[in-house]
Amino acid sequence: MKVFISFLCGLIVGGLFLFSASIIVPALADDPPEEPDGGLAALVPDIETIYQQALLMPFEKAAKKIYDPDIAEYYSELLDRTGLKSASFGTP
Repeated sequence: MKVFISFLCGLIVGGLFLFSASIIVPALADDPPEEPDGGLAALVPDIETIYQQALLMPFEKAAKKIYDPDIAEYYSELLDRTGLKSASFGTP
């Protein structure tokens, strides 16, 4: 019986603690100041640029090794049609 009463009292005290903390903590919170350099967002790398470079670099290096003008023209047209030209990548 003592164990049940102790357990019940623990639940009540814990519940009151969580309830009071949920009321007090938001009242004490201040809005974080805006940082001019972007804060943490400035530390995150530009994933889109990294992805574009990783996707395009093999095709650009392959285009540099094509010496036949007909094949180079065909390869360039193929990259244009597939949207893999660096100038047209990322634009709708």
